[in-house]
Amino acid sequence: MDGAVAVIDLGTDRYHLPAESGPAHPRTARRLRMAALALAGALAFSTGGAGSPAPPRLEEIYQSRLGAGQYFQLTEDRLFLAGATPDNAGLRVVAYDLERGRQLWSTEYPTGARLAAVTLTGGVLLVVDGDWRTGPARTTALDARTGRSRWSLPKLVDVLPGERTALITQRVFPPGSRLEPFDLESHSEVVYLSADGRHSAPPIGMTARTIDLDTGLDLWSLPLRAGAMPVPAAGSRPAVVLAPERGGGIEVRDLRTGAVRQRLDWTGAVPQQVDLVGGFLVFRYGAEVTGYSADLLQRRWTRPVAAADLGTAACGPMLCMQTGDAVEVVDPATGVTAWRTNERAWLQAHGSYLVESDDSPQVRRAVDPGTGRTVVDLTGWTEDRKSVDDSPLLLLRRNGNTIRTWLGIVDPDGTAVRRLDPVPYVLPSCQVATGVIACQTQLAEVRVWRYR
Repeated sequence: MDGAVAVIDLGTDRYHLPAESGPAHPRTARRLRMAALALAGALAFSTGGAGSPAPPRLEEIYQSRLGAGQYFQLTEDRLFLAGATPDNAGLRVVAYDLERGRQLWSTEYPTGARLAAVTLTGGVLLVVDGDWRTGPARTTALDARTGRSRWSLPKLVDVLPGERTALITQRVFPPGSRLEPFDLESHSEVVYLSADGRHSAPPIGMTARTIDLDTGLDLWSLPLRAGAMPVPAAGSRPAVVLAPERGGGIEVRDLRTGAVRQRLDWTGAVPQQVDLVGGFLVFRYGAEVTGYSADLLQRRWTRPVAAADLGTAACGPMLCMQTGDAVEVVDPATGVTAWRTNERAWLQAHGSYLVESDDSPQVRRAVDPGTGRTVVDLTGWTEDRKSVDDSPLLLLRRNGNTIRTWLGIVDPDGTAVRRLDPVPYVLPSCQVATGVIACQTQLAEVRVWRYR
């Protein structure tokens, strides 16, 4: 057991051999020597050489108050906190260096809207604030190293992992249809909501544009008949944008330049979603799902979607098709079902596994994506917190109404749960990175622990 200390009580009485005892029998002497060696080993283990106990498996390295509506973002060596300024006239973002235990920078800027999200990507911290009653959502890009504002736009942006280009897709409404902020009285029976606010008439089109993530400057734009969808790079193909043409069909445009790379042999309805799954692209549209090769040059398969289907999503290297009472796990190369759950469940990728949980959601097990075979039994753990990268899986467990929470870690390729020390808090939300855990507690705090 990690950190255990063996203590042997030798007592205070000394043992004396009988005065007339003869030489020990060879077998008895051998047993005595073995006992003496075991005793010496136990004493050496108990003292640990220098007598210092093993360090705790959880070491708290930071704690701070967390106000209402505040967000935090964790990396291996940084913690970013964002929330309203004390006078509620703007937003304040603070960065802490977890290695040195000190504040790196603090930035404030005015805004009349509440904080909505904080995302770290490519060395840029994207802070989103907005409210449909007060006008467009705004994205502000801060340099994660210095806190300096790089750009701010009254738009929501879509950034692919590892890319320096952001996509903005907007619905176009008729002139004069936008309702004034806080004007809740409208003569229209139907109000249309968007990231730009409230409108009294339906949209008349779409536009797509891309911006440079470092500068916020426009790179290219074009009108659309439906929303554009960014697709991550795969193989030798760079990241692209799928842009439905006004006259039908789908263009494949380079994310950075907007140049048309190819046109898909697409005659169906506009896809509702596109997922990169195990080196293949899977399109969901209407009552069908279609798989393409990663280079989009070959249509591999098409299969119907049952009326009770609740959605499709990438599950690591496999495609998960959620139905009313089960999940079908599909091979993205062939469209053939590899295995299915026996009941309604949720499957999410973690490292080389899929983590299965129920509707509670309570975790059950980690499984092999291709076969459904159980790899790690998670019985007894109630919740899980996943990271967006290859960091470990964090498991939580509470017993009854106690405020104590037990924590466990499953490494991306681990085959067992590593149990950590319990903490005397309820943990509504947590983030995990390699070697470090940050959690909100029931005391309106954020606490950060380093683990061995």
